[in-house]
Amino acid sequence: MTSPFLRLWLLRQILSLPSAVLRFFSGGGVVYVGGRTLDAQIQFLWRTWFTSAKQNVTFSLAGKSLETAREEWQQAANLLGLPRGIKVKIEPASGDAPGGIGGIVIKPAVIAPDAPLLVFFHQGGGVIGGPDLSKAFCALFSHEARCPVFLPDYRLAPSHRFPAACDDARLAWDWAQVNAVRLGSRSGEVAIGGVTLGANLAARLCLDLKRDFKPLPVAQLLVTPLLDLADGPMKTSTDGLWPIAAEDIDQMVSHYAGAGAGADLADPRVSPAHEKLIIGQPRTLIAAAGLDPLAPQAEAYAKRLIAARTRVVYRRYDALPLGFDLLASVVVEVRSATRDMAQNWLELLRLSRADDSQPEPARNLDVA
Repeated sequence: MTSPFLRLWLLRQILSLPSAVLRFFSGGGVVYVGGRTLDAQIQFLWRTWFTSAKQNVTFSLAGKSLETAREEWQQAANLLGLPRGIKVKIEPASGDAPGGIGGIVIKPAVIAPDAPLLVFFHQGGGVIGGPDLSKAFCALFSHEARCPVFLPDYRLAPSHRFPAACDDARLAWDWAQVNAVRLGSRSGEVAIGGVTLGANLAARLCLDLKRDFKPLPVAQLLVTPLLDLADGPMKTSTDGLWPIAAEDIDQMVSHYAGAGAGADLADPRVSPAHEKLIIGQPRTLIAAAGLDPLAPQAEAYAKRLIAARTRVVYRRYDALPLGFDLLASVVVEVRSATRDMAQNWLELLRLSRADDSQPEPARNLDVA
């Protein structure tokens, strides 16, 4: 049996081939949807590498049990590893937080003196995996932004349905604030973020902190956020794309807060997009993908924050699909997008500090 190291080496060698060759091996042609073309490396992974019986790893929840899906997503994360050329240290987070919430902490070789700790809620729709699913993306982001990242290991549905993950997110946030310096933040400041359902947790937590008159994060990072569980993904021609399709999101929502949880999906506690009043929120970077059924939710939330006079940066990466962050270790376009996010994050933090030192109305950055 080929070792995981050799398989990853072989995959990287193949992905270094020209786009035309990768598309040829993927059956020819391009995946062209709504005026946007799917990245060639992702097309190859989707149509060839992850459909090969020899690989025995895949993404998606379709046609399999949740237990099988979890095993396969973990195998895929293990196979893909970490991005090359970065210097980070990954260590377990202490479990002394209330409720015993653990996780992992990622620290770059060089931490900027003014860098906040980023508390980031991982990929998986609230039902799949754990911090490992977002480890590659967060390692690259940590390296580029020169900031430490704490990935809490919150409880998953359906064993622990809503509001278990929300409760854990609040506990993790409170613990991270107290331990920010120990977790690597020289400034003692803390920011928050997440991807898909993890971004939902981050957005909901910011709204709750404002309501409770608690200190807010210095900024929030929402990557392909799932903010409206009532309507689910917008039904578009991107529904069946890979690695995460609209059908997968529907299954995740059903496990997380469906009929068995007894939750109203239109309740703002479940769907922050339904919050009637969004004011006083921290500076926000929202990232969407061009081939992403959740992109309309991301754009709508960005517009609402802007209307509430929050400084917002909205970025959309047109060649990428929902779930692109899972491929941060091997896909060039995903690495470029992650680096772009990190640069926009640093600029957002810089401008927020400038706003704090000069009491003038905040200006919105470009929303593209």
